[in-house]
Amino acid sequence: MGVKKHFPRGSEWRQWDLHIHTPASFHWKGERFSASGCTSRDNELIDEMITAINDTAPAVYAIQDYWGFDGWFALKRRLSEGTGPGLEKTVFPGIELRLAAPIQGRLNAHVLFSDEIPDQHLKDFLSALKLEITGQPLSPHALIAYARAANADKLKTHSFEKAEVMASDETALRAGYVIAELNVDSYKAAVRAVPDGMALGFMPFETNDGLASVKHQEHYAYAIGLFDSSPIFETRKEGLWNAFVGRKCPENESFFDAFQESIGGIPRLPVSGSDAHQLRGTAGDNNARGYGDFPSQRITWIKADPTWRGLQQAIKEPFKRCHIGLTPPKLQRISANKTFYIDTVSLSKVDGSSLAETWFDGCAIPFNADLVAIIGNKGSGKSALADVLALVGNSQEHAHFSFLKADRFRGKAGEPARQFYGKLDWLAGEPSQANLAANPAPDRVEMVRYVPQGRFEALCNEHVTGKSENFERELRSVIFSHIPAEDRLGALDFDQLIEAQESTLRARLDEARKNLVTLNRLIAGTEDQLHPSIRKNIEEQIHLKSVQLAELELSKPPAIAAPAETLTPDQETAAATLAEISTAIAALADEEKAIGEALTRLSAQRKAARDVLERFALIREQIAAAGTEIAGQLELLGLRLPDILTFEINEGKVREVDSGAEREMGTLAARIEAIKKERADHSGRAEQATEALNGPQRAYQDHLNAMKTWQMSVGEIEGAPDVPDSKLGLEARLSQLDQLPRILDERRAQRTVLAAQIFHILALQRDQRQKLFEPLQKVISENSLIRDEYRLQFRSHLAAYHDLVSERLFSLVKQSIGELRGEDESRAAIRARVEAQDLDTEAGALALADDLHKLLHDAARQRASDQADLNGLMRKDRAPTEVYDLIYSFEYLEPKYTLLFQDTPIEQLSPGQRGALLLIFYLLVDKKRNPIILDQPEENLDNETIVSLLVPVLNAAKENRQIIMVTHNPNLAVVCDAEQIIFAEFDRKAMCSITYLAGSIEDPALNQAVVNVLEGTKPAFDNRGNKYQ
Repeated sequence: MGVKKHFPRGSEWRQWDLHIHTPASFHWKGERFSASGCTSRDNELIDEMITAINDTAPAVYAIQDYWGFDGWFALKRRLSEGTGPGLEKTVFPGIELRLAAPIQGRLNAHVLFSDEIPDQHLKDFLSALKLEITGQPLSPHALIAYARAANADKLKTHSFEKAEVMASDETALRAGYVIAELNVDSYKAAVRAVPDGMALGFMPFETNDGLASVKHQEHYAYAIGLFDSSPIFETRKEGLWNAFVGRKCPENESFFDAFQESIGGIPRLPVSGSDAHQLRGTAGDNNARGYGDFPSQRITWIKADPTWRGLQQAIKEPFKRCHIGLTPPKLQRISANKTFYIDTVSLSKVDGSSLAETWFDGCAIPFNADLVAIIGNKGSGKSALADVLALVGNSQEHAHFSFLKADRFRGKAGEPARQFYGKLDWLAGEPSQANLAANPAPDRVEMVRYVPQGRFEALCNEHVTGKSENFERELRSVIFSHIPAEDRLGALDFDQLIEAQESTLRARLDEARKNLVTLNRLIAGTEDQLHPSIRKNIEEQIHLKSVQLAELELSKPPAIAAPAETLTPDQETAAATLAEISTAIAALADEEKAIGEALTRLSAQRKAARDVLERFALIREQIAAAGTEIAGQLELLGLRLPDILTFEINEGKVREVDSGAEREMGTLAARIEAIKKERADHSGRAEQATEALNGPQRAYQDHLNAMKTWQMSVGEIEGAPDVPDSKLGLEARLSQLDQLPRILDERRAQRTVLAAQIFHILALQRDQRQKLFEPLQKVISENSLIRDEYRLQFRSHLAAYHDLVSERLFSLVKQSIGELRGEDESRAAIRARVEAQDLDTEAGALALADDLHKLLHDAARQRASDQADLNGLMRKDRAPTEVYDLIYSFEYLEPKYTLLFQDTPIEQLSPGQRGALLLIFYLLVDKKRNPIILDQPEENLDNETIVSLLVPVLNAAKENRQIIMVTHNPNLAVVCDAEQIIFAEFDRKAMCSITYLAGSIEDPALNQAVVNVLEGTKPAFDNRGNKYQ
């Protein structure tokens, strides 16, 4: 009929008006054709009709004249003459009929026919139709007889007089057109009888005289019979047309399930025609519609070639290929984002090239905006096209190019790639160009996202080596893209955002861990003091002191009675002097002792003063550092640090105490020196006084001095509780040892509290990261496919890798005893304990720390059963405090995010599942709108995953972005109903020529290419074979 039959851009959204009438129709609202239909005026009317079709928006029309095909035959005749305007659109023949039905009103029915159907088949179709009452085949003669057989009341109901009908064939024919009804079975049989699938049943539903008028429950067989024979229904209501294609929406939620049951769960193609009875409509008048004037803007859009095959394809995939309304959502997205859609790619040799081989010189391929499948045999140029698109689109994945690489098309000195350049034209914006031998600079903006096979395999399999950095980087990038700009804190990527968001928490964490280090030193020191050797040593020292005291007791000076004789005056004076000196020396000793205690106290005061001053100096430095860190935030608040914080230390008070102590210590030190001098003076006087005594008196005085010396020796050994090396001091120390288990328990309890505080900070980090996932989780929850089928869920949690714990721990302790004997055994012991606890809870984390401590403690006890510390396990130059710092600071515990995919954590996914997950992220979750190019995404997936997961993902993703994929799998190219197929061929004999044939899957040439390439033969497509008819 004059319209082109090949559409290289593939299936595109076009308006289709499948319900128009012509001047041959008896309800036509204008000048009708003459009886012969061949006059010059008839030709003028047909030319006006062709012009109206060409001038209006729909790409496809269907003539639906009542009871016959005269309008279609007239159009064909006129076009065959070649003297009128050419037809630029596709027009299908059709017919509108009326069926006998169990309803009060009328039931219309339509049939659509291929524009290639021979005229004889149409005539045969009419002959196969039987009138309900008379049983006659449909014809003008039969309609006249039908009208004349009707009673007067029936005719009068439709404004006809019985006498006029009987008298005039013309009147009788018009009456027959109005009142005649066909036998429904003959209608269905006639449609089935049209050969080669050239006829399609087409029923109105809730539009004028539609099937919705039949009460389905009362006339079930009748209604179901027409449902089954009609792949096309005319409807205009939002809820109904969505129900026909199988899409639940708010407008049909109340009746969707019952409706699906009534149509057997088989989608139908809904359409909304103009039902135009005139060529040109009246603007603003919904009741005076012309060609392409859809009622109430209920425009029929079909995504297919404007051909009979295109219509058949739309019938098989109405959910994806039909829309009734102002504009399909995808066209709206394209219109708003034209710079993100490739229009064409062209490849040419550089100017002046002397290369004889053709390769892809002169190739120019228009691209569909939906799903494009590049197919071909091995080595045909499929991946070559993908690499070219990626290169010209500034992709940085050139390390994974499979065609544009050194050992292939970029050979020595980059030849022959250097001889070609590629060009991408976009629907809007500047074109992109590149020489095929030059990779884009790293600073170029990526215009396309390319996922080559090598890159895909690397991401899917890197976890086998224990690493998932690149995989997780891809996920983080997608997560970050969903975080609102106002919540990004000026960060440029996910890692920067984490750094900015958690700086305060990390500072708190550092401080808490510093406190833990101090406490662990006290605990380790306490454990050291509980070592049996310490108690044994003290007990031995006490015993030695007791022996010394016993020995002293044996050497105690024997008692001597004071001399009885009378003293001379000189002797009395000397005795009095000696008594005075003895009292003075004793007083000096007491004073010296008091001064010593005072000096100890003052020294402690001075140390405390220095500590306080140093601590406040540190606090001052920390405040200054914190002020620097938050300067940016304060600036955003319009504040300065002094506006919100005043930190003042009254150092004068502390320094005053320190100075006073210093002065007092100086005074006391001077007094000590004076005491020494006074004691020496007293000793000298005592010697002189002793000389004045007689023998017995002198002996008694010597006895007194000896007793003093002995008592001093006893006093030195017995000492006092605060004299460490004395017997009383040692006994006090022993008493302190008895208190150490209680002190140790208290300090360990303090450590548990501090560890819990550290966990709390880590939990805050976890919770903050969880909030970062909320925007993406919202997207997931709003996508029923991701939410229900793939059960994709983010969860931020605290986790520890047992290998990391083992590595850190065994760098400190030996693996030589108990459960810690041997590399594998000791690592297994750690793994068992790590995996036994829920580290996302405080109780689980603390339990792990205690379990690790107990494991080490038990191992240490096996080495020495009477030891409480870990010293026996430590490696050279390592200390127990390092172990305690590791275990209780939770350095091995960090906030992680887990992505659950079908209830399985990402860490446990197989390569195939990881591949599927990546594609879900690339295709459904990623907010980027750039075209995505996939090179054989099905390679890592089994067939079940392809059908159950990848196909619906691709179908959902193409609604929002352009997808171009290289594939050889029919499940993708066919089941995904790719809008465009690009068939690649390489002919080495023809100067190494690569050619690309592009078009829709319904295009006969591409359909055959699909059959030949995608697994070889039609039977290989199983139940999908009906797409190749």
